[in-house]
Amino acid sequence: MPVFETPEPISVQIELPIGDAWIAASDRTDTVVTVRPRDPSSKADVSAAEQSTVEFAAGRLVIRVPKTWRRYGFGPGPSVDVQIEVPTGSRVYAEAAWAAFRCEGRLGECRIKTGSGIRLDETGPLEIDSSHGEVAVEHVLGSARVKASSGKVRIGAVDGTAEIKNSSGDCWIGRSGGDVRINTAYGDITVDASQASVTARTAYGNLRLGEVTRGAVDAQTSFGAIEVGIRRGTAAWLDVSSKHGRVHNALESTDSPAQTDETVEVRANTSYGDIMIRRA
Repeated sequence: MPVFETPEPISVQIELPIGDAWIAASDRTDTVVTVRPRDPSSKADVSAAEQSTVEFAAGRLVIRVPKTWRRYGFGPGPSVDVQIEVPTGSRVYAEAAWAAFRCEGRLGECRIKTGSGIRLDETGPLEIDSSHGEVAVEHVLGSARVKASSGKVRIGAVDGTAEIKNSSGDCWIGRSGGDVRINTAYGDITVDASQASVTARTAYGNLRLGEVTRGAVDAQTSFGAIEVGIRRGTAAWLDVSSKHGRVHNALESTDSPAQTDETVEVRANTSYGDIMIRRA
């Protein structure tokens, strides 16, 4: 179990073919690394853990688990679990063929690519590439870019811009301080509250924007309902249509907005589904 003196946040690089990674950030002055076989009775798992390397120099921690599955014929291959305890604000750069990542505490910039699920509490600027499994993030202190092939994407709050591309799965953002762009082929899209522009597009799914304050809204779906809530005090320009559904506009018609009013331009279109425009 290597232990390193780290009075400042560090940079962590992880190369993990198969397994799980747990990273905990807290107010501490050292870094602790544990690499163990998933199954202690498996010779393949034990061998992979023993051949793993942990190196630290100049504020950079590198953990490498060898790609050894080809030696064992068919099957998932050796599996290794990695546990890391780091100072608050440490940065994480990780790549895995098939590994779940669980990150606790407040991290700095994170870039993670894996074939399995990802869960993070709080991070700096974030980039995620996940081919399978749920992506769940509590708070991004910066901008977020998420690419997912299959699975739900959930971000509680993002202070900057947010871009989500998901082939199949629901997408949810609780609060966004910057522009939002979400695209999914199959799945619902929900943004509870946005302070800037929102682009939301899905082929099969419902779109719900709970509260928009300013900017532009572009909401498009082929099969699904659309709901847009306009913050009180914000004037809205509407261009909405449904080929096979009803359009409900619960806003009061007014003259041009005053100079002090926020404005939002809403374009919403669906082929099959109702559209609701209301006050938030």
